[in-house]
Amino acid sequence: MAKKKKKDKSDDFIKIEEKVKDIKEESKEIIKEEEPIKKMDVPRGKVYKHPFVNLILILTLLGSVVFFILGLFYDKTNPMNALINGLILVVFTLFFVTFSMTTNRKNKSLVGLSGLFLLGYFVYGSLMTLDIISFPNNKVINFTNMELTEVIKWSEKNKIDIVQDYEYSDMISEYHIISQDVEVGTKIKDIDSITVAVSEGPNPSKEVVIPNMVGWDTERVLDFIKKNYLSNVDVEFVESSKEANTVIEQNKSGNMKRDDEFKITFSYGGELEFEEVKLKDLSGMSKFEATFYLKQYHLNYEFEEVFSSKVKKGLVVKQSVKAGTMVKINSDKIIVSISKGPEIKIPNLKGMSMTDITEWVIKNKLKLEFTDKYDDTIEENSVISANYKEGEIVAEGTVIKVVISRGKLIMQEFESYNDFREWADKYGILYEEQREFNDSVKAGEAIKYSYKTGDTIRNNDPVVVTVSNGKSASVPSVVGLTKAAATTKLKNAGFGYSFVYSYSSSVAKGNVIRQSISGGSKVAQGTTITVTISNGPQPAAPKPSTPATPTCDTSKGAAFWDMSGNTGEQTYSMTKNQNPGFTIVPTYVDSCSNGNRTSGTLCSINITPGSWVSYCTTVRMTIVR
Repeated sequence: MAKKKKKDKSDDFIKIEEKVKDIKEESKEIIKEEEPIKKMDVPRGKVYKHPFVNLILILTLLGSVVFFILGLFYDKTNPMNALINGLILVVFTLFFVTFSMTTNRKNKSLVGLSGLFLLGYFVYGSLMTLDIISFPNNKVINFTNMELTEVIKWSEKNKIDIVQDYEYSDMISEYHIISQDVEVGTKIKDIDSITVAVSEGPNPSKEVVIPNMVGWDTERVLDFIKKNYLSNVDVEFVESSKEANTVIEQNKSGNMKRDDEFKITFSYGGELEFEEVKLKDLSGMSKFEATFYLKQYHLNYEFEEVFSSKVKKGLVVKQSVKAGTMVKINSDKIIVSISKGPEIKIPNLKGMSMTDITEWVIKNKLKLEFTDKYDDTIEENSVISANYKEGEIVAEGTVIKVVISRGKLIMQEFESYNDFREWADKYGILYEEQREFNDSVKAGEAIKYSYKTGDTIRNNDPVVVTVSNGKSASVPSVVGLTKAAATTKLKNAGFGYSFVYSYSSSVAKGNVIRQSISGGSKVAQGTTITVTISNGPQPAAPKPSTPATPTCDTSKGAAFWDMSGNTGEQTYSMTKNQNPGFTIVPTYVDSCSNGNRTSGTLCSINITPGSWVSYCTTVRMTIVR
């Protein structure tokens, strides 16, 4: 029996081993089946394509370029910042797009989402730059170097008044902002207006230092004149042993104003060796450059001013003699036409906004002067009037004066009459005074106004102000009283007083003859009364004595010497100083009887110069002015 049990146990082990073996075989089969699946999941060398994401990335790159270009041309607030920031964004976007498109990942949803956000930023920024949409800004920005039209647009958007002061500047272009009186970053809600300094270009009266130019050539001189904006230069060319086309003389050096007369003399060398000149094309030259050339070659010329829509103001439009023509020196006259700029026709300014007028003025290179005025018939910020009517023709540089409506004038509430007057004077409001006594209102203060607080004051309608004279009082009569009695009576009645004196044959000396305000009159308390006190009868006037006739001592005199100056007044002055003690009477003429017109020439004298003359003698001189 024992042997049988052992045999059965061996059979069980065999069966278990067979089952384990079967399980191992099945596991191997499962592993073999899963391996190909893994290899299919991540095949080597495969590239995943994401066309939608790539399209977003390309659009983002294009958006950055468009944003950069718009910022460069339309962002006037700070062009340099726009350039730098735009370049940084373009470079960043280029790296982002390149990296994103070359990264081989199956899932690029995060990349696409980032690209969409970046593209949205560029679209939003472009619309902001073009002013299609706006983001509220509650602080004052930096206007420096901005064009005036941009500042006006900003002011209208933020409802801030812009006051324009024009100043000269060599550094800031015309119609661009030099400075502002409100600090950058100030909250808009804390201010009502901003004053900006607008550039008028270089100052013609600014002082510059003129060096000694003797020996300079023409090119160097012309360059100096241009860089220093000299506007009143006169040149001459004369025969000289000095090198041709070099400066040999100038009328001044050192400090002078740009528009002071400055004369420069050039040498053209020895005698002229030509009688004709092949005329140069003067088109596009400045008036000074044309003058310089024509004088340099001794050509006869005349300037005329004409309108031109093609040639800039101050430059040559055309010449009467064709370029290349041989012209005789000092003979044939050449008419040179200088541009006044385009013929500018005044539009209907009353139908335009302040921004439109400003843009039109700047575009046409005109000057603009805004003033404002209250008007109950014209809408606020609309044009009331202008100094030129629609259709009139003006040239560049003309000042356009425009009056803008501040809307209806509303009567304010005032703490004192003085406050009202300051307000009325500030805005040009007419007002009239009526005076009356009042026991409760202090003298000099307003009792009432013809308009109530909040009322609209009609155009040209004066505000009638009733002003208090204070409490009324009856003036006492002091006529006939002594000075002391009159003083006491006036003082006790609350009046001021002053005294003047006069002779009187009817009123005793020291008594009152009359008073400036008669007794019984009603006047304000404290009024000063002028009282006239008698000095008694006027004394008899002494008989006038006959004055002795003055006599002159003819024994006194000296040798008289005439002098000569560069002008008539100088000749007289020098002669007067040389001969003290003499009475000299000058007569100025344009020329002597012999035809001599030289200033300062002594034409005639009634004594013999160099001889002894009595001081009693009046010396008469005739001198050329």
